[in-house]
Amino acid sequence: MSLDTVEQNQGPSEANPVTQETTQETQQEPEVAKQEPDNEDQKPKEMKSELALLDKKYDSDGHKVYRLREARTDDGNADWWKLYALTETRHYEESGRFKCTRLHVNPQPLKQLLEDVIVGFPYDPVDAQQDVDFDLPAYCLFFYRKELEEVGTERFKDDEVSLGHLKLLIDWIDRVHEETFRASQRFHSNSQRPISYEYLWTVFRPGSLVYNRVQGHPRAYKVRGFWYENDDEACLAVRVKFVDYDGEKFGTRKDVFRVPKYSGVMRAEDLNIMPLDFHSDAAAIRAQLLERGHRFEKLAGQHFMQYSGVAVKRSSPKYDRFSLSGRIVVDGRNYQRFEPDEDFELEDLPGTEAAKRQRVMRKYNEGIDTSDETIYDELSEEDLVVTNSTVRGFAFSTKKFLEFFVDNISPIKWDESCFEQLVLNPTTKKTVRAMVSMHARRGQDQPGFDDIVEGKGKGLVMVLHGPPGVGKTLTAESVAEAVHRPLYMVSAGDLGTDSYTLEMSLGRIMDITSTWGAVLLIDEADIFLARRDLSDLQRNAMVTVFLRVLEYYRGILFLTTNRVGTFDDAFTSRIHVPLRYSNLNEDSRRTIWRNFCNRVPGGVDVSDKELDELAKRELNGRQIKNIVKAAESLAAFDGHKLDYAQLQAFTQVQGEFERDWMGFVGVDE
Repeated sequence: MSLDTVEQNQGPSEANPVTQETTQETQQEPEVAKQEPDNEDQKPKEMKSELALLDKKYDSDGHKVYRLREARTDDGNADWWKLYALTETRHYEESGRFKCTRLHVNPQPLKQLLEDVIVGFPYDPVDAQQDVDFDLPAYCLFFYRKELEEVGTERFKDDEVSLGHLKLLIDWIDRVHEETFRASQRFHSNSQRPISYEYLWTVFRPGSLVYNRVQGHPRAYKVRGFWYENDDEACLAVRVKFVDYDGEKFGTRKDVFRVPKYSGVMRAEDLNIMPLDFHSDAAAIRAQLLERGHRFEKLAGQHFMQYSGVAVKRSSPKYDRFSLSGRIVVDGRNYQRFEPDEDFELEDLPGTEAAKRQRVMRKYNEGIDTSDETIYDELSEEDLVVTNSTVRGFAFSTKKFLEFFVDNISPIKWDESCFEQLVLNPTTKKTVRAMVSMHARRGQDQPGFDDIVEGKGKGLVMVLHGPPGVGKTLTAESVAEAVHRPLYMVSAGDLGTDSYTLEMSLGRIMDITSTWGAVLLIDEADIFLARRDLSDLQRNAMVTVFLRVLEYYRGILFLTTNRVGTFDDAFTSRIHVPLRYSNLNEDSRRTIWRNFCNRVPGGVDVSDKELDELAKRELNGRQIKNIVKAAESLAAFDGHKLDYAQLQAFTQVQGEFERDWMGFVGVDE
């Protein structure tokens, strides 16, 4: 019996049962010829290069029974069907309900060929030492048809029997996927890449790269598999994987994209996810992704960086977006520690033995580092192309843990000149810089002068007190720039108004800043430093909490206040460096005027004599900055260079406001 003979012997209703199964993928029970075996000679006695069409059912005793779809007799050999090279078998449940149709491959050489060629296909793993079968429509045979024919023809060139079995299999693939191959041919030959929903699966070969845009940024993924979903919203689901970093190692994560069902045909580039190789600008996109992958790889570990753009935070099932510009720290490990609900698992990459060995050693040493530097798996070029477009870390401007797009990250340009321009007593400036620099250089765990009780008093607490606008906040900002540390600035509103919230908020903030060695500035900290009073137990509790947390803080802390006279006595012994700021004298104001004028784009047209005149006005540093900023905007609007007249005009406006505010003259509302 040949393949042609089998097809001719089928009734009209069974002329092409495979095509019906593959194109519609229904689970309806097909018509079955109710014929009993009646001819003993029709059973094969040795392997036959034929395709047999079978039904596998259960008899009245619950035993599995194979029957040809034509009349055959039973000679007592339950495995007689394995003597056919291929069998296309309809499987039934014990209830008689149709289950599925499978292709069984029986010749050992052909099974070995399938195992050698079909490697890594997710849904049809092939083991030549076991039964080899494929659920129709046998996607893997469609994708590997060419490789099977090429490798098999060469392998079986001296084996006529196996070559016949291979031809039988190739003919079966061509028959079952006849329309599928036509649709695939149209897709590859047309520059528009048209594809219908029915055959959309043919463009997502497992192992290939697909492309889409996430939050406006290009992404590439490797296909793991696909399936059709026919629920309320029919779609083709495509499972993909990509390379990510969890703070410890590189590995792969999974994701699923869904292409909604559509009618007619669509261009590949109109789909929400498409094969990268068929994009009209595939080469440029691949080069862009590869370059970004190298930057992603270098951001493993902990890095202080500059960020400008939109950052995101997952709020299932969507993302919250945050527009920010400022300093960030990229740190996947501590992101997982502070945001444990956003943890994820990675599958290991093939990796390097050294990286695997180090991870195993750290695991069995309870996380203790056994070497000075972390060894990471080496990423291949293909890995780099499918790396994540974001890294995880903390934004100091928004005080949030976010995901940052690699394309928006750049190195920090520390402005060390701002400390030199700080108008402060030279001895005080030197003291502040020396203490902060040495604390930052030694770190929080290095030997240095310490308290009798271990772990106590290892921080550096500096109180800056004085009138507004004389440089208290600027001092903390300038010191952070000078020692190349980010500044974490909070106010009383960020810490809460009760003792429990204060302890939780302050503990978390101090944990964050000490983790990265950031400079912590608590601005206008009067409420936490004020003298305790028996009539206000709530505020007393807050002061007590602040004292206790302060005692064990290991980082650098600046406190600014305008009311040093109200300090609780217990704070005086916990302050390492108290700095008093007084109102600016004329020389200080002149220096500040000059510093801000030097920062004006395009320069200013102001003489030294005119600077002397401006310095005579009793203004603080913040007021001077506001005047220069407003005058520069007006000059830029008029297309002129900033000059003395504009500065003088805004200085007079500021003076009038000060007089009105102080109540020297009446103001008509």
